[in-house]
Parts: sequence; C-alpha cells; structure tokens
Amino acid sequence: MITPRYELPCEYAARNIFPSIRAAVAKVLVEEKNMSKYSAAKVLGTTPAAISYYLEGKRGDKYVRIIMNDASMRAAVKKLADVLSRASDDPESSYVEMQKLVCIICNRLNILAIKYGCPATGFKPRDANAGNIPEIEENAKKLQK
Repeated sequence: MITPRYELPCEYAARNIFPSIRAAVAKVLVEEKNMSKYSAAKVLGTTPAAISYYLEGKRGDKYVRIIMNDASMRAAVKKLADVLSRASDDPESSYVEMQKLVCIICNRLNILAIKYGCPATGFKPRDANAGNIPEIEENAKKLQK
C-alpha cells in the first residue's frame, strides 16, 4: 500500500510562493526604488543574475502578477522592500517585521493555508471561494497606513 504524500502549507510556499514574493520585492527595489541589481541582490541575499531572472519573469513568475495587482499584497511587498533596505539598521526588529509581512502575503496565496489553515500564523481554514479572512484584511489595512 502506498501512503499518500502530505504537503505542509510552508512546503508549498517554499516551492511556489516565496519565489514570487522575492520576484515582487526585486521589482519594487529595482524599478520603484531605483536600486541597482547588485544592491537588490545583496538585500535579498541572492545574486545579480537571480535578480535579472526575477525581473525578466524567468524565476518566481507563478504568482508575481497576482501579488502586484492586489492592493493589499502590493502594499505588503512595498513595506517588505522598505524593511529589507533598512534591515542593517535594526536586524532584530526587521526580521520579525519581514516574517509577518511574508506570512500575510503567503496566506493570501497559499492554497493549502486557505484550505487547512496555517499553524505558524494561527489563520483558520477558509473556503477558497469565501473571500479574505478578517485577520488578513485587518493586517493589510495596517500596512497601507
């Protein structure tokens, strides 16, 4: 008997969502904040070639359009870009803030977190067609201030 493989929400996110978040942040850093590819790579902990791939849509393209076209996720990405660009000033609080922002974006996109909930953030499961859950909307509104 073959046992089915269960995937955790964070496993799905690592393969599918995080690359798109990184691509969206790379776009904001380079295109909106006029940061060089080298500087953006340093901030994101990657290479300038990876930044080029993100910008050209060769990497992380799965959800980047959805992220950039959703007002609350775009606001979270912009705030994440700000946090990353000043992370060296206060690494401890920057890390916590980055983590929260990534979780907010991830929980809006992650089909497993939507279906089963996310133990890391305490978000409860919801029907994929039910719309946004209140905690996410509340966090998104805070980001836009």
